[in-house]
Amino acid sequence: MKHILSSNYFKLFSFSFLITCIAYGFALINFSLSIDSEQVIYEDIFLPLGRWGANLIRYHIFGDIIPHFTLLVSLFFLSLTAVELSRLLGFKGIMGYFFCGLFLTFPQMAYQLIFTLQADAITIGFLSSVLAMRFFIKSLDHFFSLKFAGYFTLSALLFMFSIAVYQALAFIPVLIYLIIFFKNTYTENYNFKTEFKKGLIFIGLTIASVVLYFISTKIFCPKSSSGFFSAYTQDNPGNIFTDFFDRWKILLKGNAYYGNKTFIIATVLLAVIMIRIFFQEKKKLLIRFITLLSIMIVPFIISLFITNGIHPPRLYVASGIAFAFIIIYFITTVKFQKVFLALASLVIVANIYYITKLFLSHYRLYNNDIKVARNIDSSIRTKYPDFDPANDYVYFFGSLPYSEGNEHRLPNAEIFGGSFFIWDNGSNDRIINFMKFSDVAHYRIIDNKETYLKIKDSINPMPTWPKDGYIKRLDNVIVVKLGVTKGANLWVE
Repeated sequence: MKHILSSNYFKLFSFSFLITCIAYGFALINFSLSIDSEQVIYEDIFLPLGRWGANLIRYHIFGDIIPHFTLLVSLFFLSLTAVELSRLLGFKGIMGYFFCGLFLTFPQMAYQLIFTLQADAITIGFLSSVLAMRFFIKSLDHFFSLKFAGYFTLSALLFMFSIAVYQALAFIPVLIYLIIFFKNTYTENYNFKTEFKKGLIFIGLTIASVVLYFISTKIFCPKSSSGFFSAYTQDNPGNIFTDFFDRWKILLKGNAYYGNKTFIIATVLLAVIMIRIFFQEKKKLLIRFITLLSIMIVPFIISLFITNGIHPPRLYVASGIAFAFIIIYFITTVKFQKVFLALASLVIVANIYYITKLFLSHYRLYNNDIKVARNIDSSIRTKYPDFDPANDYVYFFGSLPYSEGNEHRLPNAEIFGGSFFIWDNGSNDRIINFMKFSDVAHYRIIDNKETYLKIKDSINPMPTWPKDGYIKRLDNVIVVKLGVTKGANLWVE
């Protein structure tokens, strides 16, 4: 035990876990429910999206989400991922600590962890992706032997599992391979033919993993699976390559979403590295240029396939790795490293600031939703004292105006600016499940089409929130009209 506690691995993990607890300290102490996390954990959750790995973790292992604990578990696995990444990329000593600090605090991860419904699953998927590459690298030390076959198979299975957790995680092994390939160009025994052969084997690993994933979805997922991209590939507004390039420039500048601002530091340092290579390292110039450029494209390449114009930050799962690698690699190649490490400390602090602001904003919006929910529940019970939640239905129509709670929103913060009374233009199921989870009220959701058809034509003449009459009893249904326009359909429609 003494040896374990004093090992470099344990020290780096302890540091990593501590830094995540600091970065997400406000979120750990002040729980706030996020959009999607209000839904009931049902047996086939995530399966229609092809995410049987997430289903395994969420439904079969962890079950319901637990405030504070689910996030804490997520930070544990994320810290393990950071340590494994640091070792895999060859960052030792102080550089390993700073790599972990930059990777763990990059605010993009906050857009994953805010989804309590899948936060722990995603971080386990991260770890699975990194371990897949660790075993792949091990396999390369035993070309075409039983050990090679064993390590390669284990790597493919882990790769497959990470895709089954969240399909976007497939880009993590690709990015890791590119980084390792780039670093290998500086080794004394670098040989292009050998690296080319390794590249072909990695391509084989990727193909095998994807094939295994598709086979697994046929086994574990329903035939009606809509797939991962179905929600993002509707419409085709223009040239996908031009659109991607425009989006990529915004991401590199750090203007894509709130908290992305520090990414511009990695972009600037990348330019400095490439200029230095151009003037000082004529040998292997082209291959290093292409690899570095690829390292900055792969984390965002998923946007190339999105045609509906919606690019949620949570899709860029590999961006934190590229961000941390570019900064630490730059520091390892310059003089006055202590000065640059001090500046890197400021970047980590800035990242923590953005993360804290995001969760503070969401916490305030969540509490504003609870305040609105309590007022509505009080109005229902005051207006109809004989209201019986066990027998009477409640139906929310439309959404509150976006201005409700706007004073708590941060600019361009996507899911962190979400309100249960506004999301999906108003969703009856979301609102009722949110009120139940938050223990505001336990309402009966309309569970048959006949009941809905009985009331639907009587809703239009009603005034909207907060005018008198926005709450009305129609037979055994309490209708709460929040807005003029109907939002998400009921599941019975």
